[in-house]
Amino acid sequence: MKPSFLLAAALAAVACGPNLQGQDVKTADEIIEEEERAAEEAERKKAAREDDTELAADEQETDLDKKAKFDEKQAELELKRAARSAETCVGVVTEAGPKGTGKVTLVFGNDGKVTESKIDPPFHDTALGKCVLRAMAGVILPKFVGDPVTKEWEVNLTGEKPAK
Repeated sequence: MKPSFLLAAALAAVACGPNLQGQDVKTADEIIEEEERAAEEAERKKAAREDDTELAADEQETDLDKKAKFDEKQAELELKRAARSAETCVGVVTEAGPKGTGKVTLVFGNDGKVTESKIDPPFHDTALGKCVLRAMAGVILPKFVGDPVTKEWEVNLTGEKPAK
């Protein structure tokens, strides 16, 4: 029985074998140093999160600022649409009058609505000119912040379709 006992003891020694990772007991200084490193890492992560939050807030303000500005692209789109409508006045107004290109001036207030409108001579104070102003003054744009914006637009009042 002794040989089997020795065999069992040898197997147990090999199976349990030495642990290659240190089993040293940490000193108080090592523990403090480890905790300080963890605290510094936590501070870096917190600062990075705060930077991301501030960046997101800055981006959000930029989007709000963009929304507050006068929208030139939307204005052009709406003025083109209104000009096409105004061009139909030539076929609607039966009163004889001038033909040609009319220059319309519109002033937009902060609410996006037209506050002033005029058409240059020779269409000023004509039935055709009044019809054009009704069509053009109906333009409504998005609200914006700042001074009123003046836009000038030419309207084809010849009664002919422009060549493309």
